[in-house]
Amino acid sequence: MGRWEPVTYEIWDTVVTPCEATGQVVAGRQWIAEVEGVERRFCNPQAEELFRSYVLPNRRAAEAAAEQG
Repeated sequence: MGRWEPVTYEIWDTVVTPCEATGQVVAGRQWIAEVEGVERRFCNPQAEELFRSYVLPNRRAAEAAAEQG
């Protein structure tokens, strides 16, 4: 289960916070969730689900393919 946290920027900040599933810039508030022991930042709970159901399996498949040569 994740939680909402506010995103605060100072006027001089040049760093943006991207969603780890969609790449969309997160403004205002971000959805924080632990995925496989790592705290990750998303634009909303649906993006967390996308990360778990699409990004992780594809990343694992790519890593397995790279190991096989």
